[in-house]
Amino acid sequence: MDYPLFFLLKKSHDSRNFHTIVIKIRVLIFFFGGILMRNINPVTTIISNVGDDTLSIINLISLREVGKIFLKNSFGPHHMVGDISNKYLYISNCYNSSVCKYDMILDMVIDTVYVGSNPCHLALNKKSNLLYIANEDSNSISVVDAKKMSLQAQIPVGEMPHDVKLSSDGSYLFICNFRTNTLSVINTLTNEREKNIYVNSNPYHMCLSRDGEKLYIVNTNYSSLRKGSVTILNTRQLKVEEKIEIGKTPMDAACGLNEKYLYITDMELDTVSILDLKEKRIVDSINVGKMPLSIEIDSQDKYIISSNIGDNSVSIIDLKRFYLIKNIKVGKEPTGILCI
Repeated sequence: MDYPLFFLLKKSHDSRNFHTIVIKIRVLIFFFGGILMRNINPVTTIISNVGDDTLSIINLISLREVGKIFLKNSFGPHHMVGDISNKYLYISNCYNSSVCKYDMILDMVIDTVYVGSNPCHLALNKKSNLLYIANEDSNSISVVDAKKMSLQAQIPVGEMPHDVKLSSDGSYLFICNFRTNTLSVINTLTNEREKNIYVNSNPYHMCLSRDGEKLYIVNTNYSSLRKGSVTILNTRQLKVEEKIEIGKTPMDAACGLNEKYLYITDMELDTVSILDLKEKRIVDSINVGKMPLSIEIDSQDKYIISSNIGDNSVSIIDLKRFYLIKNIKVGKEPTGILCI
């Protein structure tokens, strides 16, 4: 492998061949395999560790960390989205106000764009190839061309926007604004804000129902003594249908396969709970690692995965029988979860 790579790099001094050289290098490494490409498969989950600038690769068959990526040009990787067909990850770096493009074949950051202050969550529209980034400290959404990694627009929203979600058809972008207790709705065709909707105290994370008809907004009520809540939004009518009180400090939610349950992390209780959407109450809870934050269901609908920033672990829960299988140690302050 050393000889052909060296040969190609020598040739790269000819600027006319540069693009061809990069493609050839990617092809070579694809066949020989970097750390992520060796482990990428339908049972792979990637965790962003904001405290030590790493990504942990979790294999859901062996239930262990099988690799770690050190992001040399990243500072505080908070969240990720993947363009798996092209083997790219897009990572928000909350400590240096940037988003980087990580090539999974080359195993390296290949481009960076600076956005707003403290970028948190991202959403990728694969049809338009546009990234949307919530900038928590500058109260804005950055729109980035993912191919060129160039900033296209800055859209003002409410105070402390944290999470962003695209509607199932990509026509709307939803943003939860933590400090103003609102949901902003952006028309992605015009980049104009169409609506501000009051949801409840301190909305932090959201998840879409599998059919895209409902948006579940998790309100932490972090600054009050009341319980947290989930606000249910009809995504077609853009109207709040219901608010359900839950837990102490709920942080994030994942939607079950049959649309009957939401699975919710509670940072104060150190639990993952089941919210029955028909009965409108918590029907079961399980203790996980300390201070669970994000939550996802894997692509095979077999496991619930929570990232626990209090003890630098990831909890793996059996989805069908709802019991804790294992806590896996990862990097420092795990936040984002990406299930391949």
